[in-house]
Amino acid sequence: MQRMMITDFDGTLFRSDRTVAEKDMESLRRLGEAGVIRVIATGRNLYSFMKAAPADLPVDYLVFSTGVGIARYPNPMENMIREASLSHEACLYIKDVFDSFGFDYMVHGAMPHGHRFVYHRNTPENSDFDTRLSFYEGLSEPIGGRFSGPASQFLAITPETRVSDLFASVSEALADFTVIRTTSPFNGTSTWLEVFPKGICKSEAVSYLAGLCGIPVSHTMAVGNDYNDEDLLHWSGQGFVVGNAPTDLKSAFATVSDNDTCGVSEAIERWTPPFF
Repeated sequence: MQRMMITDFDGTLFRSDRTVAEKDMESLRRLGEAGVIRVIATGRNLYSFMKAAPADLPVDYLVFSTGVGIARYPNPMENMIREASLSHEACLYIKDVFDSFGFDYMVHGAMPHGHRFVYHRNTPENSDFDTRLSFYEGLSEPIGGRFSGPASQFLAITPETRVSDLFASVSEALADFTVIRTTSPFNGTSTWLEVFPKGICKSEAVSYLAGLCGIPVSHTMAVGNDYNDEDLLHWSGQGFVVGNAPTDLKSAFATVSDNDTCGVSEAIERWTPPFF
């Protein structure tokens, strides 16, 4: 029976120095040689992922934007399997909710324009928001009078410290959508609240992909580092978190070394039955 290995990217496979360790690359190559299907499941949109990923990354599929898109790898743009989007009406509704919370937020376009976005600020200072704007320099503009759908996702960036209460309130207000929280990959402290079409998440996308490949859940494993990986880790046959994950996730899943010391390779080695 064929097997599937899924790994998050930022903070899991991707190290603090913005590289992937050669040991982890070799572990992925050896999985491929053993016939294991290798999947990256990332919160990054396609543009952002392709900008950061090593040119020779040895994986078979890419789940991007937390499940908005699924594609064969490499050359994902030419090998798209599935895409999802928020309608114009949904975008207007989510915008009203975000404005009511006073968020600074970004609205990414539907595929193939997921790397372009419009944004709105409700606060005068938000350094993490500014950092993300600079990362997409030339690809964004204020909402102004141009706001419309469809869109691939909404993203609010907040330094709010009462994250659990805030997340619960936003999730309740947007019960007809998927709301996911994660930690900023830029400063490691800000909270990002992402909104997707109902049902879209990493576990749903990977479950869909596993079904296409004829792989049962019991023959899968996943590695992650943050709250946007939690549903995937619960879904997988065996879930691991790297050592730099939040404490509450480390208490819920098997823990391996951190992303800077090849935690992904350790998870692969501990996956049972062993492949190496």
